[in-house]
Amino acid sequence: MSTYRIVSVLALLITLFAEPAWAFLDPPYITPSNPTLGDAISVSIYGGGCDLVNDGITWPPPVTQQGNDITILFTGIHEGDPEFCYYSVGTRTYPVGTFPEGSYALHVEWRYLDVGAAWVNQTLGAIPFDVIGGIPPPQAPVPAPTLNIAGLSIFLSGFVAIAARQLKSSC
Repeated sequence: MSTYRIVSVLALLITLFAEPAWAFLDPPYITPSNPTLGDAISVSIYGGGCDLVNDGITWPPPVTQQGNDITILFTGIHEGDPEFCYYSVGTRTYPVGTFPEGSYALHVEWRYLDVGAAWVNQTLGAIPFDVIGGIPPPQAPVPAPTLNIAGLSIFLSGFVAIAARQLKSSC
């Protein structure tokens, strides 16, 4: 049997008995997506299965800022054995803070303990965003042209004349 056939058979067998990926964390995103001055910015992470990002209540994730670079560090759990992957799948949202006007980059990182009790650090994503000024104050109303009493009476007279002509021609 040739090596090509052996590799093909092995690839087929591995494909047939492969298990789906249970551990996943999608790229994080911020809400609101276009923050304005005074908006509280939050980061959301969708994931689950064998990966769990802490709930933010037990261990609030530290948020550090150096200039316009903001880093939030989550502590979580990564389970390597599919037998113990029982964490729910969903979106977790955490407050980051409010920031003055400007351009920023939010670095979302997480860490977990591996089997040897050593910390494993991973970057989940870097999200650039701009905080723009607040909503401008409403402008004074602009008058729009409308019909006055004389214009309305001319319009109604014309409408009645056209209707009368149509009725007269149909009879």
